Amino acid sequence: APIGPVFPTDPVRTLEAPFDPTLLQLRSSLLPHRRRLWIRRLVRRGWIALAAVVIAELVVWTIARVVPFESAPALSAAIPVVGLLGLLLAGVRARPGIGETALALDSEGTLGDRVSSALELAVAFPESAGPDLREPIDGSDASGGEAAETDGFVRRQRRDALSSLRAAPPSLFGPRLSRRPAAAALVAAFLLVPVTLLPNPQDAVIAQQQQVRQAAARQAEKLDRVADELGAKGLDPNDPRTQLAKELRDLARQLRDKPNGLDVNLAKLGAVEAAVRAQIDPANEQRAASLTALSRALSNAATGKADANKDGDPKKAGDDLKDLGAKLDGMTPAQKADLARQLAGLQATASQADGAAGTALSNAAQSLAQGDTQGAKSALDRLGQALTGADQRVTANRDLAGAASRLQDARRDLADAGRQTAGQQQGQAQGSPRPGQSQGTGQGQGQASPGAGQGQGQGQGQGQGQGQGQGQGQGQGQGQGQGQGQGQGQGQGGAIGGGGSNARSLGNGNGGNGRPAGPSNPNRPSQLGADLSSIFAPFDRLGKPGDPSYVAGTGGNGQTQQGNQTGQGSNNGTLTPYQQVYTDFANYAQTSLDRGYIPLSVKDYVRDYFSSLDPSH
Repeated sequence: APIGPVFPTDPVRTLEAPFDPTLLQLRSSLLPHRRRLWIRRLVRRGWIALAAVVIAELVVWTIARVVPFESAPALSAAIPVVGLLGLLLAGVRARPGIGETALALDSEGTLGDRVSSALELAVAFPESAGPDLREPIDGSDASGGEAAETDGFVRRQRRDALSSLRAAPPSLFGPRLSRRPAAAALVAAFLLVPVTLLPNPQDAVIAQQQQVRQAAARQAEKLDRVADELGAKGLDPNDPRTQLAKELRDLARQLRDKPNGLDVNLAKLGAVEAAVRAQIDPANEQRAASLTALSRALSNAATGKADANKDGDPKKAGDDLKDLGAKLDGMTPAQKADLARQLAGLQATASQADGAAGTALSNAAQSLAQGDTQGAKSALDRLGQALTGADQRVTANRDLAGAASRLQDARRDLADAGRQTAGQQQGQAQGSPRPGQSQGTGQGQGQASPGAGQGQGQGQGQGQGQGQGQGQGQGQGQGQGQGQGQGQGQGQGGAIGGGGSNARSLGNGNGGNGRPAGPSNPNRPSQLGADLSSIFAPFDRLGKPGDPSYVAGTGGNGQTQQGNQTGQGSNNGTLTPYQQVYTDFANYAQTSLDRGYIPLSVKDYVRDYFSSLDPSH
């Protein structure tokens, strides 16, 4: 096996004091050369470390241009730190000893091994390393035989080495340029410049992956909130809302554990959404409307009050039916017959709301008609329970529809995050703005106590159309009774200064991987004038968006007189600044989007429409 270099031992660290002053001077003279030799070694190792760092950076950023290497910046920042630590460790280990310095001086200073031999002899003959205690006799060295001669030789050689060392140039160990490491560092740096400065195609891939992970984290948080809401509403473990809450929590956990699995996550979201859609009754909102109307009508019939249960609450209707059952024993046969006729008139509405409610209502009407009070009470109790059950099913369907809508939004947002943004284009449809007019007719009917009449009127009004446009007209007519009416008409036109169109189709545009886009800021006027700053919104008479609709009044027969009138519509004071009612319509539109299955493109179109009308923009 090869044997490494053998360096002379430092006598000061090996032997015990006291030492020969010449030996100490020799050692102290070596110390400046030792420091300069260490600096030379540090410079060489610095070049090596620099070359290693630059080459490592070149390798990292070359790989980052081939594959998406998201941790490349962090690794690139760590490489110089590691190189500096390596240089520090190498510098500590490269610190030369006294013996190494002596050998280097003998080699590069052509001292003929004088300095290294002096150190070796001092260790080999310890007696000669101490002070010279001999006394000269007759002008010559004290006689001591061979030992004295050896001691004298060692000391003379030491003095010669000291004089030679003092004659050595101080710049003997000056720093040198390490050509190979420097050339390697220079070439690597030259290649690193274009690698780092030119656009990296993997940056878009990394940005996309980051967006996918961020979107997955956001959707997981939203799904957890939806799951908590459904779990709180679930009545029992078999409730579909409880089961869906568990599936949503599992889905949120998958999004957090595997955020980069875009295809798998989208497939899972689509599967859960499809399963939820399969459980939703497509006629749920029709049933809900029928249930509201039925509840209001039953409360009216049970209490005899026209304004009872205005909101059509099934629970309130059930309480009213329970009170009605308690009053049946005190009712006359005529009152029971009249109640039976009222209940029979609600049979169609009850059948639309719920099958069990329709059956219970039919039994209650038959029992009342036959004078069976106990049977009527039992049927009214079943009817109240059927209303409660139908209301729970409507609420459950709405909750499921809302969850499905959020799943749809989550799937869309996750897919958008994974879609490449480069090359996307948005198509826009443009049309020439053109003011338009529409004709509107208004009809009104009024009912009062027996003897009142009905009136009809027609009027003409001005309206603004959008796209194919709709106009509104108002009119009043006089008969024996008085009524107010409202009508709608078709017209073509656009908004003033906006992007409207009188085309039959507004059109859609597709570009790149973008989703279908509708008109840009459709029918948004450049500036709202006095004629566009207000809209027809008689909330005090017709109710706000989403409020239940009903017709109050008592029935009766009277004379009817019809008449027609043509003229300019009059201002009835129901025009309201649209800024005051925008939130009501926007919130109701969002609620309608959440309660039913609506394609994403239609959802986006509705949201963009209301966004374009937002008065805060």
